[in-house]
Amino acid sequence: MFSLIEILGTSTPEIDLLDIGAMIEDEPRYAPIYHSGYAKLTLVEPNRESNEKLKKAFGDETRILNIFLGNGKKATIYVTYYPGCTSIFKPDPSIIDKFFSINTGPKSNFEVIKTETAKTVRLDDISPKTNYDYIKLDIQGSELMVLQNGIDSLKNTLVVESEAEFIPIYKDQPLFGDIQIFMQEQGFIFHKFIDIASRCFKPMSFSDNVCEGMSQLLWTDAIFIRDFKDLKNYADLDLIKTAYIMQDLYSSFDLVYFFLQEYDKRNQTPYALKYAKKLATFSEIPKHMLNLKEYV
Repeated sequence: MFSLIEILGTSTPEIDLLDIGAMIEDEPRYAPIYHSGYAKLTLVEPNRESNEKLKKAFGDETRILNIFLGNGKKATIYVTYYPGCTSIFKPDPSIIDKFFSINTGPKSNFEVIKTETAKTVRLDDISPKTNYDYIKLDIQGSELMVLQNGIDSLKNTLVVESEAEFIPIYKDQPLFGDIQIFMQEQGFIFHKFIDIASRCFKPMSFSDNVCEGMSQLLWTDAIFIRDFKDLKNYADLDLIKTAYIMQDLYSSFDLVYFFLQEYDKRNQTPYALKYAKKLATFSEIPKHMLNLKEYV
């Protein structure tokens, strides 16, 4: 579509981005904001091989932390054949092996090839302290633990994207409902799901695409935003930053207009009107929600 920079111009704010579990698979959702020059980026990725790829993608100036986030205690790390499935929770074959394209067998993505012990770091203990506007988490079941140990950090955060499972891919892991309840307690509202993943139960298959599901939802990326019931809780800059993130990352056009309208009311600016006119130039407005992710 377009960037909100086209509406805000020189009033575009700088956004502090934190990516927890930053291993590169596809281009990150926040890449447009980062490459616009209006963002600072911190990447947390304990896999050193992935860190080299991150440096190539984002440059040596990007802050990369080679740490495991958690509760600050020692944890057993279940290292899997595919690094992106590594977790402090053990993969559960009684669930995983029932589905196409995910497996715990030899040389399969969830095969545990070794275990390690690592000292974890609390999100609130990351130094130097930074107020993150946006936090993204993709850490294989550890999302809730990290958020629970980042309550002070969340006080200044506007948008959170967290991977969440609907059924326990890993033994004893928290699920989406657990994360939603916690986030609500911290003053966030669940906004929407994107990139929902499903797989077919074996032995049934209805496509050559083994990643195409039929009925069972497995995991998703869940988007949470700071509670908007009372916008008095939003500073002027928070309104603009949230609008910028929700436009450029999530195409939440109605919500963006909602925030711009409030900002205009306070500051006698024309952003909401300019935004509505820009949207009117498109014959079709895409929806970025509840989309099935049917690829590896």
